Amino acid sequence: MDYRLYEDGSFDIEGSYLTLCHAYPAIEGQAVHAQAVTVTEDTITYQLHQASIRLQFSIHEGSLEIQASLTGLAGIHDIGIVNAAYIAGIRRVFVQGFGMEGPSGVYDLADPAASANLMTVQPSARIQKQLSEQIPDSHGITALGNDSGYLFAFAADHTRYSTCFRTGKTSSFFDNKYTFSCAINLEGTAADRQALPTLHFREAADLAAGLDSCAREIAGQMRARNVMPPAFHWCSWYYLYQNLDQATLSGYCKEFSKEENVPFKYIQIDAGYCPSRGDWLTPNHLFPGGLKEAAATIIHAGYQPGIWIAPFMVGDRSELIKNHPDWILTDLEGNRISMIESYTEPKVWGNLDSNYYILDASHPDALHYLKTVFETFRSWGFTLFKTDFMIWNMQDTSKVRRHDPGLTSVEIMRNVLKVIREAIGEDSYLLGCIAPYMPFIGYADGMRIAGDVGAQWAETFGPVNLLQEIPADNYFQNIFWQNDPDSVLLRDFETGLTTEETRSLALLQAMSGGCITTSDPVHLIGKDRKAILKMIRPEGRVRPEFPYLSEKRDELVMLHRLKQGNLLYILNPTDKEIPVLLELKKLLGDKTWYQYRFDWNEEAAVTS
Repeated sequence: MDYRLYEDGSFDIEGSYLTLCHAYPAIEGQAVHAQAVTVTEDTITYQLHQASIRLQFSIHEGSLEIQASLTGLAGIHDIGIVNAAYIAGIRRVFVQGFGMEGPSGVYDLADPAASANLMTVQPSARIQKQLSEQIPDSHGITALGNDSGYLFAFAADHTRYSTCFRTGKTSSFFDNKYTFSCAINLEGTAADRQALPTLHFREAADLAAGLDSCAREIAGQMRARNVMPPAFHWCSWYYLYQNLDQATLSGYCKEFSKEENVPFKYIQIDAGYCPSRGDWLTPNHLFPGGLKEAAATIIHAGYQPGIWIAPFMVGDRSELIKNHPDWILTDLEGNRISMIESYTEPKVWGNLDSNYYILDASHPDALHYLKTVFETFRSWGFTLFKTDFMIWNMQDTSKVRRHDPGLTSVEIMRNVLKVIREAIGEDSYLLGCIAPYMPFIGYADGMRIAGDVGAQWAETFGPVNLLQEIPADNYFQNIFWQNDPDSVLLRDFETGLTTEETRSLALLQAMSGGCITTSDPVHLIGKDRKAILKMIRPEGRVRPEFPYLSEKRDELVMLHRLKQGNLLYILNPTDKEIPVLLELKKLLGDKTWYQYRFDWNEEAAVTS
C-alpha cells in the first residue's frame, strides 16, 4: 500500500490491485472548500474559515492508516475522510450490513444483470427493493476487488461513532465510473477539537483471508469476547411463541431431562412473560409465581435459565411510562417516537399496548433501571440473556431530543452494554438480536445474523436471508463472537418443511459453526429428528471456509478442514436441479479422497 498527496489537497490511495484516485474530504456530504491547503510528506491540512481539517498518512506493516483531526468544527454532523474517489480497476465490492439481516455479501459490478443482486442467493422480498435501487452502504468494513485481489477499508474503533463506506456509480453523458466514499457519523456531537477513529486500508489476494485479517484487527481494538463455550439451548419462541406458561415450562423441563443425547445448556424463556414491554420484572398471568420460580424450575431440571428482553422497548400501557414519562425518547418537536403501532387484531405479542416507544438510556435514571433489571434476573439464576430490538437505540442524536444531547447513539449503546455485562457477570452468555454489529463487539458472546426463520421454505420466514448472511458474515465468526443464524426447526408435525429441507438446514447451521438453538418439543419429535439434533449439537469452536465466496454460483459450498478428514457441504437452495462442478483437487489437495454417507435412521456412517 502507498499514498500520493497533491498540492491541491487531493490524494490517491494506491494498491497493487486497485487505486482510489483524487480523494478529497467532505463535510455534511459536500467537498470542503479550503481557503488554503498545506501539504507535507505525510500530512494535508485544509484551512477553512476559523476551522481546519488535518489528515495524517502513515504506513504500518504494509497497511495504510489515515488519522483525521478536526479543529473549530463543533457540532458538525458527519465528516467524509475520503469523498467521491474514483476507483481504478474495480469489478466487485463486498458490503457489510449494519446488523441483523444485512444485507451483506459480494456485488458483481462488471455484470449489469448482477450489479444489484447479492452473489450468494437471490435476496428476499423484504430487501429486494433496496438492492434494486443501489449498492447498499457498508458499515465498519468494506472490500473493493477485481480478479487479481482486494483493497480493504475499515475502522477498528467503534466506541463512539459509526463508520460508513459507500460505493456508487457516476452517471453522465461522458462519465460512467464507480466512486468510493467513507464518512464518520458524529451525530452533531463534534467537539471543537477532536481526533477521529483511524481509517485502515490493506490488501489481500483472497477476499476471505483479507476479511479475516481486518476482523482480527477490529476485535483486538475492541477487545472482543471469545471466552464462552458454544451455545446450545432451547428457546420457547418458534413453537410456543408468546404462549409459554409455567405449567408448560415445568412439563417441558421434566420431559427434556429424560431425553438422551440432548444436553441443552440453557432453557430460554422468550417474549410473553410480562404484561407490558418495559415492566420486565412484573410477571403476567402466564407466570403467577414470577420469573424467579420459572428460573428455579429450569435449574431443578439441570439446565441454566435464559431470558429474552428488549431493553430499549417500552409499551404505552407500562408502569414504566406512567411513572417515568421523561425516560422516553422524543423527536425534535417533543413527540414520542413510536417504533411499532398495534391498533388492530392481532395485538403484537398478545399485549394490550398500542404503541411501542424507545427508552432514552442517556438518562442516568433509565440506565440505572436497566442495571436493576439485569441484576435481578441474574440474582434469580438467569445466565443467558437474549437482548432484542437493540437497533431501536440507534437514533441519530441530531434528529431526536435526548436527555444528554452530547452522547451519540453508539456511546449510549456501549454504556448500556457495559451496565448489562457488569450486572450479569463475565460467566453469563449475552446474545444480541436485531442489533448493530460494531458497537456490540467486546460485550456480546453471540449475535443473530439472519432474520427470523419459520417452519417453511418460502418467504417471508424462509431461509433466504439466512443463506445470504451465513457466508457473508462468516469472517467474524468466533472472532467478534459466535454467530447465531437462528433456530433449527426439526419437528415432524406442524411444519411446511420436507424431511430433506429440514436436514439440509440443520446441517447448514451446524456446519456454519454458530449457535445451535431449537424451539421444538424435542420429547415429541420422531426418532429420526432426534438423531439430527444429536448430530448437530456443538462440541467446540469451528469456522468453515466458503471457497466460492466471491463467485456467483447457484449452489452454496462450505468446507471444513479437520485432522480426521475434510467435510464438504453443498446445498442447492433453488427449486430446480442444477449442475455443480467442483475441482476437488483444488479444494482438497492431492491426497486420497473418501466419501462417507451418513445414515440418518441408523445413526451410522458408511463408506462409499
